[in-house]
Amino acid sequence: MHLGQQMLPPDGSFGATDHVPGVAFVPGAARVAGGTGDALIEVNEEEHRRRAAIGLGAVTALGMLDRLLGLPLGEWVRWDDIHPDVARRFRTAPAGAVDLSSRGVRRMMAPAATVPVVLVRSSSWRCGLRTASAFEPFAQRVLLLGGPRRDLARVAWEADFLGVGVWLQTDSGVEEVLAPAPWRQRYVKAAGWRFKERAYRGWLNAIRPAV
Repeated sequence: MHLGQQMLPPDGSFGATDHVPGVAFVPGAARVAGGTGDALIEVNEEEHRRRAAIGLGAVTALGMLDRLLGLPLGEWVRWDDIHPDVARRFRTAPAGAVDLSSRGVRRMMAPAATVPVVLVRSSSWRCGLRTASAFEPFAQRVLLLGGPRRDLARVAWEADFLGVGVWLQTDSGVEEVLAPAPWRQRYVKAAGWRFKERAYRGWLNAIRPAV
């Protein structure tokens, strides 16, 4: 059984859960320009504790994340080796993202979470597959539909072509019709890090609801 399916309650409802330590399904935490989905989030506990201790939450500024990716994690880079414009930007980074000294800068911030699976719920399989496809660069994708359905073979064929898994909500629970294609990270870009930071922010909001 897929990890995401293990984490999903039998009635198909979603919410931050402690079924597996450090792992949770969080509604709406997967966000890209093409849509929103529920995220299966694996929290980097060490980075989360570090951030919590210094009051650093999610960092979603794409430009800042792009510059941070240019620095090796935990290693000093001399100011002389950094373009002056970039150096000035590092001095405006959120507290705890970088460590500054007279000799240079080093990156302290790592991704606080990963998103192995994105779940898209939709009453329309065409709209659902379109939304799920928007998450292709970032995670495995699953479409959850209500059942029973007469067009299930057609849905499975289209989804298989796109690498999207299909789950069916039935009276007895959630059934897997088609497993999602394996996801492999092809490159490291700021957009991918921002995707993880947005999911981390969703997880923080789920465990610390506003009063």
